[in-house]
Amino acid sequence: MPIRLLVFLLLSLLPLVALRLERAVGAAPSSRASLEAADALFSYGEDHARDQQALTLLERVLAREPQSYQALWRATRAAYHVGDEAEERAKVASFERGIQWGQQAVAQQPEGVEGHFWLGANYGGLSSVKGLVQALAMVQQVRTEMETALRLQADYEQGSAYRALGELARQLPGVLGGSRKRALAYLEQGVRVAPQNLALKLSLARAYREADQHEASRQQLREILHMPRRPARAIADSRTQDKARQLLAQ
Repeated sequence: MPIRLLVFLLLSLLPLVALRLERAVGAAPSSRASLEAADALFSYGEDHARDQQALTLLERVLAREPQSYQALWRATRAAYHVGDEAEERAKVASFERGIQWGQQAVAQQPEGVEGHFWLGANYGGLSSVKGLVQALAMVQQVRTEMETALRLQADYEQGSAYRALGELARQLPGVLGGSRKRALAYLEQGVRVAPQNLALKLSLARAYREADQHEASRQQLREILHMPRRPARAIADSRTQDKARQLLAQ
């Protein structure tokens, strides 16, 4: 190929290369800023409007970058909390979207604890509003995702995977994998890992109560009432303390 023609071809390609580089460089800060803004808005169910706004931001990121693990797991998390606080009719749609995003997140990064945990949470949320047969079919999916989350990072979300697995073992009948002994094991280990998690301690208090370990149950309830509320979970912790107060009064 003549040198003059080669130079011409290279020069003609430069604008296209520059445009692609500009888009690649420009997209990253924009997406990063959107993720940071979504994190700042997200409230763990404390403020439904803010959680919905965070989800809207994340949907915009996914429209540009549908394979972004960081956006996928955050959208899965936001969908769970939006669904948890939604009207009954809207819950199913929110949890189902969370499951879709969670499955994509897990496919993108199989060793990412965030994807597995929030996928399991959405399975659990959907099972709570579905009929009995469908709910029971999801039990193993919840268990699998939460066990994976524990394996990857036991203290993720302040040990909440222990609570999920403990509640499954506590509430399910034995033929479906329920076990009072297993429930206590999960919940006791969870409290050792994350002693500041009030909801985890409440679940342990209930498990002790059902196992006729009443003094151990009361001890957990008293500790809940004297624990400070976490700033990011003030409303949820206040509700947990109200439930502890009611159980102590019984």
